[in-house]
Amino acid sequence: MERTSYMLAVPAEEKELEEPELLIKRISEMNGVQVIKAELRDAEIAVELIYNDTLYCARLYPTEFELPQFFRMQHFFPDVDMDAVEKRHKGLSVALEFAGNALISYHLQIKMIDAMFSCGVLAVLDSSAEKILSGRWIALAASSNVPPAPRYLFTVQAVCEEDGDDVWLHSHGLNRCGVTELEVLGSTRDNYNAHYQVIEGMANRLLELEEPLQPKEPLFLARLSEEVILVTTLLPWETAIRFYDEDILGGKEDRVDGHNADTSCIFAYPSAEDLKQERMAPLSIYDEILEKNSIFMFSESETARMKALAQERISYVKRVAGNKDIHILVKIGLNVDGDNPDGSQKEHIWFELKEISDLSIKAELTQEPYYIAGLHAGDIGEYPIDMITDWIIYEPKRRVTPDDVYLLEL
Repeated sequence: MERTSYMLAVPAEEKELEEPELLIKRISEMNGVQVIKAELRDAEIAVELIYNDTLYCARLYPTEFELPQFFRMQHFFPDVDMDAVEKRHKGLSVALEFAGNALISYHLQIKMIDAMFSCGVLAVLDSSAEKILSGRWIALAASSNVPPAPRYLFTVQAVCEEDGDDVWLHSHGLNRCGVTELEVLGSTRDNYNAHYQVIEGMANRLLELEEPLQPKEPLFLARLSEEVILVTTLLPWETAIRFYDEDILGGKEDRVDGHNADTSCIFAYPSAEDLKQERMAPLSIYDEILEKNSIFMFSESETARMKALAQERISYVKRVAGNKDIHILVKIGLNVDGDNPDGSQKEHIWFELKEISDLSIKAELTQEPYYIAGLHAGDIGEYPIDMITDWIIYEPKRRVTPDDVYLLEL
């Protein structure tokens, strides 16, 4: 499996590409980085470094490029930024072999790009995940002590029939993390958004497993209702297509030039008996309920990452709180009466922020908890500010999360 992550940085000042020795120097000056070896081979720089007690190998080389039309825009770009990016045709390719934790590896790659260019970057083309990242976000993420969200590691693309209803969903970017790419076959224009949520939720979970999920092995993924729990599994695409018509979108004929290695399709086990008998079913059996408010479980490590970022950037909430044109939701982790199905002792639920101070908040519960009998939607309470695990700022024309607070600076 190819574990090299390919990104291309578009510098604000192209002249910085002409000083390879300076690029090496700036990497060596990064906090927490120890450069073991750096060699300049013609136009390519080969670097070996230690970060977070892990050895990494990287290659840096100038590259001519055209802005790919099919890459996904991950962030909002002001017109002036996008105009500048579209006029550029040369950048720096940064190929980093992921090692150890995938999120830490990804964060290191971003930090390297930010460190090398003193004038910043206009954008970064994440070729492995086929997405475009804002230079403003790159600077923000590089300065943070918290890695970006797992969703940055991959993109899910939807391939549709021109005259039909079928949709084939498949991911890009997970292989560099040592994880199989994920797919859903037999989706439709009506339900592919719900199936996308399943892929994203499953990718997040797979990225944290100590050992790869084996074919047919079950994974508790989400609570779809009080009665229904989504238990998923994987099948290699070669096996999965046998469950569908031969001419299905995403079948053998669509994989001649790609999507034919290290990729698996998601299925579900509808019941405990089905799991025992290894009887799998397509996700479509849950289409009606998936359209509703399903709850995808976050692991304890991801919840901790989200909380760390929300707390690191809580000043942005304080800055806009009290503005009558702005609506703010905060997520708080509360102790449950018993155990969650995933073993967690807390339920993380959304409140509407009423007041905020340096130490506490007053907030109104917006939803019925599953596992806290004495708390109900509409209840107002006071909570320590350090119990906040996530937040969303709703402005009149956009929403802002801890991940994209650079929007508040525009």
